[in-house]
Amino acid sequence: MNLRQKSGKERGSNVAQKVVIVAVKASKEIRRTALVWALTHVVQPGDCVKLLVVIPSHTSGKKLWGFPRFSSDCTTGHWRSLSGTILDQKDDITHSCSQMMLQLHDVYDADKIKVKIKVVSGSSCGVVAAEAKRTPTNWVVLDKRLKKEVKPCMEQLECN
Repeated sequence: MNLRQKSGKERGSNVAQKVVIVAVKASKEIRRTALVWALTHVVQPGDCVKLLVVIPSHTSGKKLWGFPRFSSDCTTGHWRSLSGTILDQKDDITHSCSQMMLQLHDVYDADKIKVKIKVVSGSSCGVVAAEAKRTPTNWVVLDKRLKKEVKPCMEQLECN
């Protein structure tokens, strides 16, 4: 039992809330494999999941392609070109991720697990580790498309 879990029990709560960051790469499709794995193997009722969507630096300031409705990992859906500011693109990605979470109603209970969505620009290696440092994090789950983030997370973080 770690210090955070002990302090949660001392305050009278039965279960200490864990924060689980699930980092995925924004590309022509966002794979939901890492998120589903975290929801089924790591996350417990009362925990908080932060879905961290990393926009690759080479797409920042350029057109970013839209995302399918996340019906499955490798399907092609309705693709559309997202133009406009980075803020507009982040809003569109956030909306798409919200829709994905609605589709995952059979995987997790939205009343018992809090989900936050954050979109960041991945201008440098280590953006996931930097985000995990801002929030006390128990777990970081990386999508396989974010292999460059493994080393900074292993070196800089003390979580699972």
